[in-house]
Amino acid sequence: MHGGVEQAVHTAIRAGYRIGQRVRIGRVAGRVVGYNIGAFGRYCGASYPLLVKTEFGVAKCSLREVAAEH
Repeated sequence: MHGGVEQAVHTAIRAGYRIGQRVRIGRVAGRVVGYNIGAFGRYCGASYPLLVKTEFGVAKCSLREVAAEH
């Protein structure tokens, strides 16, 4: 993994966003299904480390965009 991507993924995991964690993107419910390890492009893993599956499909998300459900 690229250094910035690796750091972002580790930060997400330390924040509690592990695979299977239920989250919300605004009002849309979802679940963390993986981590974005892409080092290039518009939605690279350094900025959008979470892969969240919702009823609309899989989204690449930043930590600021999601809220954990307890």
